Amino acid sequence: MVLADVDRPTFERGSAVPVATYLVALGVLSAFVFVSPGKSPPPILGIVWGIFLAALAICALYLEGVSPRSVLPSVRTFVPVIVLVVVFWGLYNLVAVGLALAGVVGFEATWSRVAAHPLAYLAALFSSLLFTAIPEELVFRAYLQQKFIEMAGGESRRAVGFGVVVAAVLFAVFHLPRWFLALEHGVGPALVVRLSGLTLAGLAFGTVYAVTGNLWLVAVFHATMNSRPVLVTVSVPPELHFVVGIIEYATITSVVYLSVYLTEPERMAFTRSRQENSS
Repeated sequence: MVLADVDRPTFERGSAVPVATYLVALGVLSAFVFVSPGKSPPPILGIVWGIFLAALAICALYLEGVSPRSVLPSVRTFVPVIVLVVVFWGLYNLVAVGLALAGVVGFEATWSRVAAHPLAYLAALFSSLLFTAIPEELVFRAYLQQKFIEMAGGESRRAVGFGVVVAAVLFAVFHLPRWFLALEHGVGPALVVRLSGLTLAGLAFGTVYAVTGNLWLVAVFHATMNSRPVLVTVSVPPELHFVVGIIEYATITSVVYLSVYLTEPERMAFTRSRQENSS
């Protein structure tokens, strides 16, 4: 089952640690991007960055008096995580193939690079999971989101919503150095769309984490959204990116919520009860 046996951590420090953690991450990321500008930084730099970000999250947790192991779900949850993610992408591919066969703009009935080079795709996916998704989710969901939930009062729905939203906004802003320094874009409508899309992703990942407490689930969804396992060629027009993103992330949260509701209704009911009593 995807629900993790992880209790909400109790943090011992005030606001200084999360603020310092975020600013350090943002500053070091800006330095990395400045040193190696361009769309595709050297792989070794990505590995070093991922290790640094994970280490930063671990240090922040230790400073807060929280064992990093306490935020990691059991390895036995990894199998249902993979099953759930495969179900989502299976449905996604069925829809994509149907739209391609129907001749919908943006969907072509030709094999994608994923289908043509599956081993290369799996290598890229594993790299994204290990050095991007897991470190970022450690910082933004396992630490910052949980910290802001506690600062807002604990387990009430309002506190959870506050933590999810703040972490999602910080997650979006976190990607600005790459937008300005690596891609050399400026301020304009495209930036608004980009920030909106990233905030949407953060809200979806944060909601999934709030519902399941499973870092592996959020990280695998994060990695597969970065490197999508779509079998047909998909090139959605830029003006539809945000709309498609809404559909994708709404479907992710719905599939996760439905899975938890159907497989573990008692624990779902218990969580709801605790949130209502805390309100």
